[in-house]
Amino acid sequence: MKAVAKLKPEPGAMALIEVDPPQRAPGEVLVRISAGGICGTDVAIWKWHEAVVGQYAPSFPLIVGHEFAGTVVESDQARVPVGSVVAVNPQIACGHCRYCAMGRPTLCDDRRLMGGRIDGGWTDYVTVPAWNAHPLPAGTDPAVAPLLEPLSVATHAVMERLPVRAGDTVVVIGAGPIGLLCAMLALAAGASNVMVTGVAADAQRLQLAQRFGALPVDIDARDPVAVLRTLQADGADIVYETSGVASTLAQAVAMARRGGSVGLVGLCHGPSTLVSTPVVLKELALVGSRGYNGTTWPLMLDLLPRVEKQVLSLVTHQVPFQDFEKALHMVQAREGCKVVLRP
Repeated sequence: MKAVAKLKPEPGAMALIEVDPPQRAPGEVLVRISAGGICGTDVAIWKWHEAVVGQYAPSFPLIVGHEFAGTVVESDQARVPVGSVVAVNPQIACGHCRYCAMGRPTLCDDRRLMGGRIDGGWTDYVTVPAWNAHPLPAGTDPAVAPLLEPLSVATHAVMERLPVRAGDTVVVIGAGPIGLLCAMLALAAGASNVMVTGVAADAQRLQLAQRFGALPVDIDARDPVAVLRTLQADGADIVYETSGVASTLAQAVAMARRGGSVGLVGLCHGPSTLVSTPVVLKELALVGSRGYNGTTWPLMLDLLPRVEKQVLSLVTHQVPFQDFEKALHMVQAREGCKVVLRP
């Protein structure tokens, strides 16, 4: 079967190759892939940014792709019968370390991310533990399935790590897919105001934010702090930093109100400098949010009917697997919003 694989630990070095089909073990399901998404982590693997890929230590060739979905074609588990359309949680945890015992497998001592450390889903078939395959709720459009991994990232940030309360004023720094998904969930949680910031190159994405009810701010044209003051004079209750741009951390701290919170969701490719005095004087909470836990996916699936249409609106391009490099260039250049690969 065909697979998009990283061949060497260096920039580029990705190709469409032939690999042997996987063999299902007891307790696993075999999934025929229907689609895979691309995110900034995939671009970092393609470009081999050490700040991101250093956490994985894969062997090569590595089948890439951690956002993927498909149809179950073999299963011995009643919870995931043959024919189920499933989204896949690509995080394989050990299940017995301190963090797994705490219910936080995203911090697992032996965390294996499919498409990062072990083979992922940009291919024809994958096997995954049945626990990691999540059938879509009845009535759900199957097209949303490959978007549920990033939606789980946003769910973990907005519903678990830094929960939004009704009436909150929220700022999302970064108009990429994760930022837009965070904004959708903040609105669904009852936030009174949700502001999404981006740059001029994010014009199409900022328009999407406006269509689902957020306030878009192009920081190349407007001062986001001044706009925020018109919504809530002393700043935002919660600021989610999703851009991964080092310079925005200070901006996030400046935009949070006294006693507010800053959620760090984006992965920076380089060091950042932060003056800690405002964090102390305003008694801010700085909270990291990585991936998702076992509780996150069921919570996300419960929320899905409320945001399904908005989530689907993020898909702007669908590209065949053989054109993966073109698709990666599109993501890097901020063309459209969500790019989906199809076998």
